[in-house]
Amino acid sequence: MPKPDNLTIKEIEGAWSDLSRWLVKGGAAINPRWFYHSATTNTWKNVIKDRLPFVEAARDYFNYEVTRGTKVSSLAGYASYMNTFMQWVDENNIVLSLDDNELEEIYLAFDEYCYQSAWIKKEVKKSSAYHKSFNVSQSLSKILERPAHALLRYKSRTVKAFSRTAKTSVSRAAEKQHLGDTSTLGYYCVDLANAITIESVYGQLPIRANSFRPDGTVLPISIVPPGLQSALDGKRYNRSRAWAEKMCAPTTSIGRDRAPLLRLRLLAELVVFVYQTGINVSLALQIERKGFKYKSQGNSDWLVTGRKGRKQGPASFTIYKEYRERFKRLIDFVDHFYPGDTQLFPIATKSGRQKGTINYDVLKNHAARDDVPWIPPRVTRNTRANFLDRQSGDPNLSDEMNQHTREVFRQNYERPSQQRAMTALTQFWKNSPVSLINSGCDAKPESTEDKPSGVISPNCINESGCLWCKSHRDIDSEDYVWSLATFRHLKLIEAAQPIKREIPSDLVIDRLSNKLQAFKDRNEKSRKWVEEALLRIEEGDYHPTWKNVLNFWESR
Repeated sequence: MPKPDNLTIKEIEGAWSDLSRWLVKGGAAINPRWFYHSATTNTWKNVIKDRLPFVEAARDYFNYEVTRGTKVSSLAGYASYMNTFMQWVDENNIVLSLDDNELEEIYLAFDEYCYQSAWIKKEVKKSSAYHKSFNVSQSLSKILERPAHALLRYKSRTVKAFSRTAKTSVSRAAEKQHLGDTSTLGYYCVDLANAITIESVYGQLPIRANSFRPDGTVLPISIVPPGLQSALDGKRYNRSRAWAEKMCAPTTSIGRDRAPLLRLRLLAELVVFVYQTGINVSLALQIERKGFKYKSQGNSDWLVTGRKGRKQGPASFTIYKEYRERFKRLIDFVDHFYPGDTQLFPIATKSGRQKGTINYDVLKNHAARDDVPWIPPRVTRNTRANFLDRQSGDPNLSDEMNQHTREVFRQNYERPSQQRAMTALTQFWKNSPVSLINSGCDAKPESTEDKPSGVISPNCINESGCLWCKSHRDIDSEDYVWSLATFRHLKLIEAAQPIKREIPSDLVIDRLSNKLQAFKDRNEKSRKWVEEALLRIEEGDYHPTWKNVLNFWESR
């Protein structure tokens, strides 16, 4: 039979989005690009026709995720885990079916394989087995259209056995150290990028410069492509070393030997750009290098508007005014060496841009050699203060800019802090007591006019009693939305249990759903809160208020 042409995830580029390889035994074990490149007519004669309904259902599930706006990087992750599942199916000669009970049995066998690999044979890490089993369970549950209380992960031995490492608050000393490491890396990347100019790339190698650390010490740095460096470090003067010294002489053209310098400069600039703007790496990799417009915002900021790649609409980000000239120099550098590429950062493959992944090895190796701590941009992308002083060139920044930096840091820095937590709790409890469901409350229960007759009267003992209480106040915060979503998830599980309840779960679920919908409709910020909360619930990341109760239900 000819190759099926209707099994590709819509609007997604890349060989991985074509699921037809899952119809061929062993197709999941081969890199998609090589599989389709080498596939012949004979390849498609071996299609397992009984799998077609399952693969079509998987395609429909992925298409639905595309329609509802799931990121390409997330889709790629889901597809990768499903591909692992298909490899296991091939290796064990499993006959796939869309029958709910049969597919559940197949998943439980796969889950047992994951459990045995990690907990018994210890061939893989427990976290790897957990993510594999969990993500496959989520995809299969959606393919089967199972309700929230009947997801396959609730029956997973691997998911139940895995316990996450608890997030702990960061002491004042540790928090200061983290910021110090981030600042050191920011300074280093700025100085590295400053040294690798158009002129120095063509000039004598190594490129020599000084990097200034936050504490004022000076670090001499020597920049040379890895291949040339290894030849120069040879103990004996041989042909290889002679060749390397010749390659280090000034030149008029850029060959393969000096190409790593371009990548090193762009990686350093990417780190600075992400720290500066606070946007994520996947978005930065999609921005096109043309049509930037600058709009002043107050005394210290520029709002920059450009375009995402492949006409995906505008991309806006905010930069400090001191960064604008550096940003323009970056554009000039890329224009010179990559005139045929439209990307602002042409250092990722097409697949890498879609998934938001990039190889930092060249920069990481340079940083390690110079004893500079490496912190991935995804960890500290919201921290702008780490390189602000270096960018401005003025150690005595204005009070206004310093204050602005503290505000941005306070809003976006994600690691828990004992000092900030103690202060925030003290002020919050002083002004706004918190109810059992983490809402605002004045501890004076009184029924609302719309309270159904079948629900419990407002009280400060039962959580559901808060929902029809006049003293209840919704809080405009992401944590509160997370609490509401987790509470609703708990009630969905309770509703599926054959027990007698004091409070009708369906009424509580409806009330909580209405609240979440209200947040979703309120504005873009609160809509993202709801989406993030629901995503956390899918991943089993529950709000601390309800976590222990949910763990009890899921362990039954």
